[in-house]
Amino acid sequence: MYEQPISRKNRGCIVFLLDRSDSMKQKWGASEWTLAEGATAAVNDILFELCLRSQVEPGKARYYFDIGIFGYGIKPNSQEEGVAPAFDGVLAGQTLVPLPDLRSNPIAFREVPSEDRGGPPSKLPIWVRPLHGRQTPMCQAIAVAGAHVYDWAALHLNSFPPIVINITDGMVTDNPYQGANLDQWAERLTSIATNDGNALLFNIFISPATGASGLLFPASSAGLPYPGPELFKISSPLPERMVTSARTHNVPAQPGARGFGFNANSQLLVKFLEVGTRLDLSRD
Repeated sequence: MYEQPISRKNRGCIVFLLDRSDSMKQKWGASEWTLAEGATAAVNDILFELCLRSQVEPGKARYYFDIGIFGYGIKPNSQEEGVAPAFDGVLAGQTLVPLPDLRSNPIAFREVPSEDRGGPPSKLPIWVRPLHGRQTPMCQAIAVAGAHVYDWAALHLNSFPPIVINITDGMVTDNPYQGANLDQWAERLTSIATNDGNALLFNIFISPATGASGLLFPASSAGLPYPGPELFKISSPLPERMVTSARTHNVPAQPGARGFGFNANSQLLVKFLEVGTRLDLSRD
């Protein structure tokens, strides 16, 4: 299981769930970013990395992935609370977007200083903007993601199963939702399967605390404060190929590790996303 490489024939699906609740306005540790700004920047960066991994010529990406991003909390262009696609610009309102369409439709660019002394800054594309407001309807977010993942898996039975990555800083405020609790919504999501395995749900808790000790891919929830044990419980075991990937990123993932992170700073969030999206590509 979890051995199918990604190809144009058997593409992959990655869905990001982005907490947009009011508490995401807090400063992220000692950084100048809010939690919302930091999380959004990390997602934009990993989207660009996926484009680069799938690139065959400058500015063009092969159709290796369908990408979804759903914000939960305040909805875009509204004061309403709920779950909505987080893409902006041309892609606004779209649920699962083919990677070539994503590559062609950023909404803006941000400058990043050159690693070479005196070199011009790089311009990195942006697809999602930070938002924060209202409460944290995480159960609804998992339910919405599950509906789209279910439809996608039914059409791609020979593909690597979908990966759903939830980035949050807060407590669930809609538990239960439509008669099911958080555990049950997570079970429903991870029961969706292709021939290569069940859908994967990864969760990472980001924190405004300064000096907090972060943790990635533990094999146990022992010693974790709330909501650590709850998020750990619903997180999928990390497939062996991702355990190997974690170790190459200097993260000592142990046997039984789960796709879970706690008290993550910006560096840990980037590592988490790199490991969680690192899949083998078949250059066919």
